[in-house]
Parts: sequence; C-alpha cells; structure tokens
Amino acid sequence: MAYEADQFDTVTRTGWSVVVTGRASRVTDPVDLARYQELLTPWIEREMGHVVRIRPDIVTGYRLVR
Repeated sequence: MAYEADQFDTVTRTGWSVVVTGRASRVTDPVDLARYQELLTPWIEREMGHVVRIRPDIVTGYRLVR
C-alpha cells in the first residue's frame, strides 16, 4: 500500500510531501486499536470503524522551499 501526506502554504509557497510504501494490515489488538483511535482524527464526522497500519518498506519525500 502507498500513503501520501502533503502540506502546501500558498502564501509562502512552501510545503512538503511524504510517501510511505509497505505492507498494510488491519489493527485488531484492542490496546493498539484504542491508542490509534485516541491519536487519530478522522477526516469525516464518523466513528472510526477500522484502523490500518502500514509497515514501511520505502519512505520518500521532499520539501518545497523558497
């Protein structure tokens, strides 16, 4: 699986992008699941039904600077 996270500031024209590629698996351990549910905020107004963990094999990224 690949997951990309980006942030770009249109005022300063700076930002960053990171891509993590690796094997994904569903988190089922109750302790781990509770920890992730407390740390993560869903993008939509819904309860988090599932959590997926990516064990990274490749991490790439770049920073946009002026």
